[in-house]
Amino acid sequence: MGSFDFSRCTAFNLPNRLTLMRLLLAIVFFIFLSYRYYNIALASFLLAWFTDWLDGYLARKKGLLTDFGRIADPFVDKIIVCGGFILLIQHGPDIIPSWMVVVIVAREFLVNSLRSYSESRGIEFGATIWGKAKMFVQSFTISLILLFFAYLEHLIAMKQGIVIMLWLTVIITLVSGIKYMVKAGPAILAK
Repeated sequence: MGSFDFSRCTAFNLPNRLTLMRLLLAIVFFIFLSYRYYNIALASFLLAWFTDWLDGYLARKKGLLTDFGRIADPFVDKIIVCGGFILLIQHGPDIIPSWMVVVIVAREFLVNSLRSYSESRGIEFGATIWGKAKMFVQSFTISLILLFFAYLEHLIAMKQGIVIMLWLTVIITLVSGIKYMVKAGPAILAK
């Protein structure tokens, strides 16, 4: 019996390996955040954010898009962002209202359900500019919060900036969710 050659499997191309690396970075991020090593949590989150950009860039530029990547990439994105916001509530309950995190997580569940349903009906449901903006703002906000806890807790203006970014994050998250609902509308209303 021969062994499976991972190097020949398109599912394990470079962009998908970067996605899997990002999943490992998410675990590192969660562990260090849980124990309040904010500087290491920040570094691992920023590295994960960079690999998210890099795997998407490589997949498009080199034509390495795969079904595995279409599933794994947004899944890992949701794990690291939703997990990050959920864990951050306990570190800053005075600046991170739990209802905002519920809105962010609920939107991810909704869009994932819409994507699954639409694609089961043969309707393409790729990312939109609003989805990309949402991911950027969410990742930027988490980075800002981690930077605050790691180095800048003494700056009141930073705390106010975080509150503004959280509101912006919720607004863009809601708008992108509404855009996806409109996009999925024809598939949902067809029956």
